[in-house]
Amino acid sequence: MGVAVTTADESMRIIKKRTIILIVVCISLGFYLSYNFFIKPNKAKETWVVPNVQNTNKKFITREALINQIQKKQELITLEMEMTEQISVDDSWGNLPIFKKIQNIDFSGTGIYTIDLSSLNNNNIDIDTKTKKITAKVPSPVVKDVSINEDKTKYEDTQKGLFRFGELKLSPAEYQVIRSNVKEKMITKMGEQDLYKQALTTSSDTIKKLIEGIIQSETQEKYDINVEFNSSSK
Repeated sequence: MGVAVTTADESMRIIKKRTIILIVVCISLGFYLSYNFFIKPNKAKETWVVPNVQNTNKKFITREALINQIQKKQELITLEMEMTEQISVDDSWGNLPIFKKIQNIDFSGTGIYTIDLSSLNNNNIDIDTKTKKITAKVPSPVVKDVSINEDKTKYEDTQKGLFRFGELKLSPAEYQVIRSNVKEKMITKMGEQDLYKQALTTSSDTIKKLIEGIIQSETQEKYDINVEFNSSSK
């Protein structure tokens, strides 16, 4: 009899233990489901753009990106021009040939035209994606500077009359005056209509090639590029 009672008690304890475990599991599951469905905040849905599977390398360029790329060039040299200017130094005494003393100096110089790109903004660039056309309005080219090439300067032999002797010599101050006069003449020549038209044509081609290079590095699209100059001194 004692053994039978002990077995029944053990069975009751096992049943109670399983019941408690089942209750705990149900309560835990209820808390988990309630938290996930009613309490836990929902994450914001992310929007994804499906890429063009036929061309995964295709990219686009905006006006801002194009302007920033162009502005990195800042001051663009669009044309470099070699020039010569002859100056005659006359140290003759009067008009008689026997007192003549003249020397010709052939100066060589290099002049450059530049375009300042630092002021470009959204109003200067128009991109039409439908017609595939880009219009760029840039400042007109200007004569930036002329440098005298001393190593290419040629001094002709002094032309002397019967009663004149020795070579014609210039003081440093006299030479600087002549050199400055030559630079002014070269700058004036670069501003002449024919040469300036050449500068406009070359500048337009240079800007087009610059933009084409940027476009090709950013996108496979081909654009027709038109360059307009804001103002011209001619």
